[in-house]
Amino acid sequence: MKSRRALRIGFLACFTLLAAACADPAAEKARLDAIDNQNCIDLGFKPGTEAYGNCRLKLKEIRAKNEGAQSPNVSFGLGVGVAHGF
Repeated sequence: MKSRRALRIGFLACFTLLAAACADPAAEKARLDAIDNQNCIDLGFKPGTEAYGNCRLKLKEIRAKNEGAQSPNVSFGLGVGVAHGF
């Protein structure tokens, strides 16, 4: 009986994690836009101004840099050259 309950809990946990991983990208973008908007307003920038646009752009740049730093992508190069005339 305990193993059946543990199996159910494990299944629900996996399902919850999978559902969270498949979150709607548009909803995530809207959430980040709202956060950036509020951050720039809190910093004193007025929407529609060039300074506000620069604030929003800077926040996107920071987020992209942070996402790139957290990316598990690892790459390396190996070059093999052939020279003639030596």
